[in-house]
Amino acid sequence: MDIDETLVRHVARLARLELTDGEVADMVPQLSRIFAHVDQVQDLDVGDADPATQAPVGLETLRGDEPGPVLGLRDVLSNAPDHDGAFLVVPRFFDDASDEG
Repeated sequence: MDIDETLVRHVARLARLELTDGEVADMVPQLSRIFAHVDQVQDLDVGDADPATQAPVGLETLRGDEPGPVLGLRDVLSNAPDHDGAFLVVPRFFDDASDEG
């Protein structure tokens, strides 16, 4: 796949990222290297291994879901850049036009 500035700008727009011209230029070789690695992985010969025949991860290999120590509300809010006393305040992600559907 050929990665160029047009493709980087298109993907950035879809991801709602605002990239400067310099960031776009920096991303072209980075994404080219990533896709080159993906191409190498796709070229690997795995024979006729069927993923359905591979053993699943057993529950004995996973750690237990045990409750542990938690931070209190005051500690959490003390590290937050913005809060209203009870909740973290974050910038609005969607604009009004995207709320419609």
